[in-house]
Parts: sequence; C-alpha cells; structure tokens
Amino acid sequence: MRKRNLLLAIASGVLLAVSMPKPGWWPTAWIGLVPLLIAIRGARARDAARCGLVTGFVYYGVICFWLTIFGWLPWFLVALKEAFWLMLFAVAASRLLPERIGWFGYIAVPAAWTVSQWARVLGPLGFTWGSLAHTQANVLPVIQLASITGPWGIDFIVCLLNLALANLLVPAQGRRRLVPILASLVLAAAAWIAGYAVLHSAPGPRARTRVAIIQGCLPHEINPGPEYVPAAYSAYAEMSRQAAKSKPDFIVWPETTIVDEITDTRWGPQISQLARETGANYIIGGYDFSGDPEGRSYNSAHFFDRASGRIGVYHKVHLVPYGEYVPFRKQMPWLERYGIREVDVLPGRSHELIPTEIGKVGVSICFESLFPAVSAQETRSGASALVIITNDAWFKQTQAARHHAMMARLRAVENRRYVVRAAATGISAIIDPCGRLLSELDIYKSGILTGCIRPLTGLTPYARFGDWFVFGCVAVLLSSAIASGRAAAAKRD
Repeated sequence: MRKRNLLLAIASGVLLAVSMPKPGWWPTAWIGLVPLLIAIRGARARDAARCGLVTGFVYYGVICFWLTIFGWLPWFLVALKEAFWLMLFAVAASRLLPERIGWFGYIAVPAAWTVSQWARVLGPLGFTWGSLAHTQANVLPVIQLASITGPWGIDFIVCLLNLALANLLVPAQGRRRLVPILASLVLAAAAWIAGYAVLHSAPGPRARTRVAIIQGCLPHEINPGPEYVPAAYSAYAEMSRQAAKSKPDFIVWPETTIVDEITDTRWGPQISQLARETGANYIIGGYDFSGDPEGRSYNSAHFFDRASGRIGVYHKVHLVPYGEYVPFRKQMPWLERYGIREVDVLPGRSHELIPTEIGKVGVSICFESLFPAVSAQETRSGASALVIITNDAWFKQTQAARHHAMMARLRAVENRRYVVRAAATGISAIIDPCGRLLSELDIYKSGILTGCIRPLTGLTPYARFGDWFVFGCVAVLLSSAIASGRAAAAKRD
C-alpha cells in the first residue's frame, strides 16, 4: 500500500471516530469516508482491501476502546471483526465507483455501504456499534428518515454525500459529471428539509400516562455478594415510595436490579405489596430460573400490576455473545483460559408483549436495543409503547453508555413510539416519537426521572415492512455487478 493511501485510510478512521462521543462532532461523518474513497480510486482489489481494513480498525478500535475493560484480546478481536466489513465495502466500492460504471455508481456505492452495515447485525456475533446512523442520532432532522427506511436510509444518504464530495476533489471529467454530484447534494439536503418539516408539523405532547424511572446508581459487581440484593431492593423500594408522591402509573427499575430470582415465592410478594402500597404498576429487571436443572436463568423483565400483583415476565431473547452465553463453546475449549462464564444465560423464545392498562408494552433488555428489528417486531405485534431496561455499569466512565443511549432515539423514531429507558447507572431517559428527549438523567447520578408518555397505534413504513430498504440495496448491487462486468469487458475490447 502506498504511503499516501495509508495516510488517507487512517484519516478516514479518525474522522469517523470523532463523529461519535466524545467529542461527538457529528458533521465529520458526512466527510469521514471521503479520504478512503479517494484512496481506493483506481486501486487493485488487494490495495482497496488494505485501505478498508486500516480505516475500519482505526474507527472501530477507537469507538470500541471501552472493551479493554474486559481485556485487550476482546477489544482487538471485535475491532478486527468489524473492520472486516469495512474492508469488504472498500473492495466493492473500488469496483463500483462512478468512473468505472457511470452514474449508477452514485447509487451502487452507498448501497454497498448499506448492505455491509446490515450484514454486520446478522448471526450470533451481530453487532451494530458505529453505524453512520448512530453518528447522527442526536441530529433530529436527519433521523426522521428512520421512520421510513430504518437506520439504513441514514447510512445510505451519509455515504452518498461522502461519495459526491470525494468526486468534487478529483479532476473534473466534463460537465455531465456535475449532474449526479448535484443530485446527490440535493437529495441529502432534501432529507434534512423533510426532517425539519416533520419536526415542525409533529403534534404537541398529549401524553397522559405518567412514568417514573428509578436510577439507583448502586455499586454492582459482576458476582455480587449475598448482602447486595436485600440492600438493592431496600434502596429501590424507598426511591419508589418517593416517586409515588407524583402519582405515576408506571415505575421502571433497570436491568438486573434484583440479581436474584423473582418468582411468586421469592421477592415477588414483596414487590406486589410495594405496587399496592404505591399505587403504581412496575417493570423490574431481574432473573427467572424457572426451575432449570442446570441452574441456568433467564435475564428477564417482570411486570407487576398495582391491583393484581405479578402479571407477566419477558425473557431476553437476543443475548450478548461471550457476555451472557458462549458461542462455539465446545468447538473452542481454549476459551476456558480467558475466564468465560461457566453457565450460559437461557434465551427467551420470542419477543412477547405484556398487556397492561395502557395497552401492550414491548421491552428490550440492554443489548437488544442495539437492533432495530427487535423494536420493529414488537411494534408490528401491537406494542403501543417501548421500554428499554439496561445495566451499563460495566462500561464504567467510558463513552459506551452514551453511545448506547443514542440508539434509543433511533428506536423511537423508527417506530413512532414513546421510549422509556431505565439504566442502572445512566443514561435514563424518556423519549418522544420524534426522538426528542423529554427528560434525561445523566451517567452515574442517582435519582428519579419522571415524565409522561402516550400509548400510540399505527405503523411506520419501517415497522410495517422491516428492512425493505436494504433489500432494495441488494437489488442495486446485483444490477451494478452486471454493469461492472460489462464495463470491464468493454475495456478489454
């Protein structure tokens, strides 16, 4: 790889990295791919792959640096795995640039980026951290597009503008070239203007259901001692009694608040009594062993009705690989030396909704909130409100908790639902259907967050049709592959 191209690849990684907090300079995402796209222009596939790998490793290495909390090896492997997808994009883009296949390249390159980002979420090791959509999560006009295309349309439009800018920085090849460049700029501007229009025309808050989030911010070790659960329950119950003074309909405790089994015989009766005492319904994170003979548990959200007590439980379906379960445990016995968990958490069977007095509620537990398809499926099944419970204490003082919280704003817009996010150490928030923060409690602060939500019906195009935009991008790539092949054949002739 030439030194110039190496420096351009590194520059792309750095520009993309600073678009995420901290420092959170989101405009750099709109130019972050420009150096890489210049570096791969006219490059052989091998050189393009190297450029993409360098950009990806710098980018994901920086924004996932918090993984070093668990060791340097997990950080290195995750950064390398995610960089692999950017490497594939670079190879595809080097063959699909407009100077190779004509104006269709302006569609094909962003389509390649979008498909590569979608592919990252698939399979047992799927991971969405660092999507270009995440870099724009705090830019409300931009993310309104997510209600139609999901996060994938945002990825597409940001990549498209990067491509247009990259082509502006190379020698012109005639006036006809300006047309697709101007069209790209107009399309990006149109997305912004449409987003502003949606925000301006969105109805004002007419919320009627009052909620309270308890952010206890208690010290939480991976394997807490036997004294932890009674102390945690006592602290959260007392904060809930304080919250009850504002007469909330729902009180939400974060993921694994009760690091113990919550059943009708253990902790359940006390929580039922608390619900009657405070006159509120509860959603509480805890475990559910369900009599498993191997001692395995579900990571669960438990629902308590203020009138009838415990009414249901949701078991987390999408577990954290190597955090809650160990993929390929039998095939890779050498993993034992790295202190992997001895017993896997049990996965739930489906994303079940719980009927409440405001309608059905969909819950995502921690890692599940990274995946847009989870909330879309819950909304499609009839969820009138979305709840996210999480314990981000493992992230300590890194920016990971802030990255994670940003994704909840996308889930709200994608489904046009209120989102209630309860985090053990922050960031807890109440988010409206346009992604606006109605209230927020920052990281590592103990407190009670209150606000109002409203149950909603109706489906956005994304909630109704899912990843339709990605499938369109796949069709574009198939067409562009044909165009690229014809261009190569014509060049040989």
